[in-house]
Amino acid sequence: MMYKNTFKLVISNFNLVWKILAYIVLSSIFVVGLAYACSLPIIKLLVSEGMLVTTIGIFKKFGSDFNVYGLLVNIVGLIEDFCTLIAANINKLWVYIVLFLFIVIVVRAFLSGIYKFATTNALYNSLSSNIKIGFTTSLFSSIRINLKYQLASLLVQLPLDVLLFALFFYLARWVITTEGLLLIAPITLIIVLMLLFAFKIVLFSGWIPAIITFDCGVWKGLKLGIKAVFRRFYRTFSTVILILLTLLVVNFVCALCTFGASFIITIPLTLFTILVFNMTMFYSSQGMRFYVDSDTVVTPKRLEETDAIRALKYII
Repeated sequence: MMYKNTFKLVISNFNLVWKILAYIVLSSIFVVGLAYACSLPIIKLLVSEGMLVTTIGIFKKFGSDFNVYGLLVNIVGLIEDFCTLIAANINKLWVYIVLFLFIVIVVRAFLSGIYKFATTNALYNSLSSNIKIGFTTSLFSSIRINLKYQLASLLVQLPLDVLLFALFFYLARWVITTEGLLLIAPITLIIVLMLLFAFKIVLFSGWIPAIITFDCGVWKGLKLGIKAVFRRFYRTFSTVILILLTLLVVNFVCALCTFGASFIITIPLTLFTILVFNMTMFYSSQGMRFYVDSDTVVTPKRLEETDAIRALKYII
């Protein structure tokens, strides 16, 4: 039911996809501009050492032979060479590196989280009251708690992101360099990446919905959100896997048919679908009714049973 209701809500609230697209474009321009300005010395070093040419060559080669295993090997090697080069020049580049990482990791995550909270707030009004409010209205009406959430989210999720990235990187290097695992390396890494991504989505899927639904503080919302997730963890996790697989297929097929132009729509659609799932999961876990469109209200099974008992008591 969560799977079906998620996509029903995506369709009935599709207008928010365009708002997310506009926000992503503007915030990306801002982040890329800042990052570029702070990384000019690093870029000059990479150009002088031929790493940019090497990077372009790797993806050109992949574009001609579509060798996923070869791409993974080259990327891992490129990352190792990059780290070696930076370590050798750390004394004169450390300020630029710190600024670049701060912008790309912290500022980007902060700006990304703002649209997630605003979109979820708009979804809350749609699910709870069938009221459509604009993205801008939602953004400014919840800006204070939104900013508090962003700070808390950075403290909680950033270390986890670093841990998951390190885990995936070392796993990739081990799989690629281990004899006997070469043939299954690409599919193994794709599966592991999807599982890690799904786990993170599930773990924090109830955080923003809890804050907005119960109008509570950030940390209480985290507690309520995690509690809601683990109330039906396996069902939630399996649903996320199905949704991610569906979105992966949609992105891949549309990209093939449009030579990549469809990413303009499918990327914000993917991000929006995950936010919709978060609300669907939370409402279902709490046993709350919600609108999937203007004519349809979903009543969780627990509420149906409660209503039946009340009706029976009334008859008796």
